[in-house]
Amino acid sequence: MPIVSIRRLAAASLAVLLAACGGDAGGEKGAAAKGGDSAAATGDSAAGAPKQAAVPSPRGEAPRIIRGLYVNAYKAGSGTHRKRLIEIADQTEINAFVVDVKDERGLHYVSTLTLQNEMTEDSEITIRNPKAFTDTLHAHGIWAIARIVVFKDPILSKAQPDWSVKNPSGGLWVDKAGNTWVSPWDERVWDYNLDIAEEVARLGFDEIQFDYVRFAEPYRSLPNQVHPRAKGDRTDAIAAFLLEARRRLHPLGVTVTADVFGLSPNEGGDVNIGQQWETISAIADHVLPMMYPSHYFPTHLPGVSRPDLMPYEVLFKSAGMARWRTDQLRDAGVQPARIIPWLQAFSAPWLGRNHQKYGPEQVRQQKRGVYDVGLEDWVLWHPGSNYEHIVEGLERGEAQPRGKPNYTPPADVMSWLQRFEREGVRAARDKAAQQARGDVTDPAAAQAAKVGRPEPPEPGAPKSDVQPGQNAPAEAAPSASGTPAAGGQRNPSNPAQNRSP
Repeated sequence: MPIVSIRRLAAASLAVLLAACGGDAGGEKGAAAKGGDSAAATGDSAAGAPKQAAVPSPRGEAPRIIRGLYVNAYKAGSGTHRKRLIEIADQTEINAFVVDVKDERGLHYVSTLTLQNEMTEDSEITIRNPKAFTDTLHAHGIWAIARIVVFKDPILSKAQPDWSVKNPSGGLWVDKAGNTWVSPWDERVWDYNLDIAEEVARLGFDEIQFDYVRFAEPYRSLPNQVHPRAKGDRTDAIAAFLLEARRRLHPLGVTVTADVFGLSPNEGGDVNIGQQWETISAIADHVLPMMYPSHYFPTHLPGVSRPDLMPYEVLFKSAGMARWRTDQLRDAGVQPARIIPWLQAFSAPWLGRNHQKYGPEQVRQQKRGVYDVGLEDWVLWHPGSNYEHIVEGLERGEAQPRGKPNYTPPADVMSWLQRFEREGVRAARDKAAQQARGDVTDPAAAQAAKVGRPEPPEPGAPKSDVQPGQNAPAEAAPSASGTPAAGGQRNPSNPAQNRSP
């Protein structure tokens, strides 16, 4: 039987399964009220649309402690590797898997969605039966998190150039690694990804994790980025996408997660890519900053001159800033996202003498840094999903609370936090609190908060030529705060190891 026929049969079977799960009716998994805090804005909708009913957040259904592993699509699809990863979870504190369902190479399962299925290469279909896969994880008490790469999508951008970031000549804008991107301002891109998110939610995933939920870094050496549907600023674009994700996914009973640069809580602005800590923390259920020691520069954190050799200090200071800023958000009346740092389970030999081999002890040190600022949760990242070399750094048995009850930032960290307050954090927090109350005075932000998406441009309106340093990310170089903006998440000498959600 031809491959295309097999795929059509699989899609038809999946459609029957989704219908049985309530997929045609919008899903029933999370129809009942599940959490304590309201998940949707209750203000008047724009353009005279009816009010949007509040949907209780499902975040209360998440495990009390989350300690996870990243599982790439190929390990997830391999019976032998999957079995071993589940054994690790059965024997240790690991109780969550972050699983690739869509990345830069497309989907990793057969979808019932027409366009998404057309974008899928047969060689990339590694999770043949996603419902059986999630059922297996649940049988072992594993929280199933679906990872969806959003705006870094060279496949979709080439197929739908009108949805994409353009260069001033009208062609597709290309980053330094040769990738093309779709635009965070384009609601058609939102729908493409949120349709996938709804489908995998109905297939049993408990949480949707949006990765590369950001703008591309527009280095000054590259052409300007042109976003035809730009409206508002870049933080509003990312916030609006996440608000729409929350509106569509919370009724299905799944939590909404955003992966962000580890530097997001370590500077006052949006890291030049639209990821402003307070803005995202006020919307997402969980936020996962990538706090890999190897990805920090010596100037990124106070007193951390050789980050890869100082895993405890990196986590203690970076996660400490995140904890303090989130506490301030809570004190302002906002229910903030749960902080779940990404930890490093790989070695970074490209750093030369400033690197060390990462094994059990380096994982323990990172975990201790998390616990010492009062946090409990973390997820380990290894690009190949290989964890045998760090298993001894995991506690045996069920995950136990380890976070210290109180946290006071040390003087050097507090000095930086006070500077951030002056550099825009206080204003961002006030805006987040206003948005949470439904009292937003900025028209563009109000539009995004009420309907979850920017308004389309008026007919005949000029296209927005987004300039670095204005309403698009600036060069990944020293920012106003005196620390490099986005560069710490990328190691040009070893691009295969890079990960920059």
